[in-house]
Amino acid sequence: MKRVLARSLVAVSLACAAWPAHALFSDDEARRAILDLRGRFQQFQDDTSKRLAAIEAQLSETTTRFDKSSRGTLDGQAQLEQFRLEMARLRGQVEVLTNELTVTQRQLRDQLATVDNRIRRFEPVGVEIDGQSVTVDQTEKRSFDAALALFRSGDFRGSLTAFRQFEAQYPESAYAPAVFFWIGSCHFALKDYKAAITSHQSLVKRFPQNPRVPDALLNVGYAQAEDGDRAGARRTLQALIEAHPQSPAAQLARDRLAKLPKS
Repeated sequence: MKRVLARSLVAVSLACAAWPAHALFSDDEARRAILDLRGRFQQFQDDTSKRLAAIEAQLSETTTRFDKSSRGTLDGQAQLEQFRLEMARLRGQVEVLTNELTVTQRQLRDQLATVDNRIRRFEPVGVEIDGQSVTVDQTEKRSFDAALALFRSGDFRGSLTAFRQFEAQYPESAYAPAVFFWIGSCHFALKDYKAAITSHQSLVKRFPQNPRVPDALLNVGYAQAEDGDRAGARRTLQALIEAHPQSPAAQLARDRLAKLPKS
């Protein structure tokens, strides 16, 4: 039984190392492995407890027989010696089984800790995106945060590349509206105004109820103005004010309209 458990421990470790991170727990394989490992250990523990109980009962019986024999004559010395040897053997078995159980318990704790840590690294986490509480993969969150950190550090080209990679890897991500927004912002910072307009307009078209829409429209108006399309910028900013009059973006749009040449 101990050998079977040891093989199970190794199998779980190898399986965890081999499974790809993005699919590690897609079908609960790791959780089933843990449950199986715990079940095998429980069986081993139960079997060991039964063996220990049986040996202890045998040891108790032998001790009783020894006590009775020790009150006999010197002719029983050979039998007494035999009892002593049997008791020593039984106590040795108890010690061996107890040590095996202790070692196996320690191995189980170590292996389960390793697997549980891997589970925690790849389990989805709760985040708030645009005012909504959602669940995303940890690698997904790290990728988005890394791309945004590049933007905030001023590395707009690196950020654009990172957001493009994120978009390709997570096309259905809850971060999608934010990705469109930041891709557009990267293009704007790099003075690629047409690409900025396209990205922000994609956000507005695909996610019309998203809270980033007013800011996206504002950026479209800014990009149109910078690109020389003043009439288009005026229409966009006016539409923003009419659709979202109470938004902070609307006030910025009013300020921009006041400074925007009419011709």
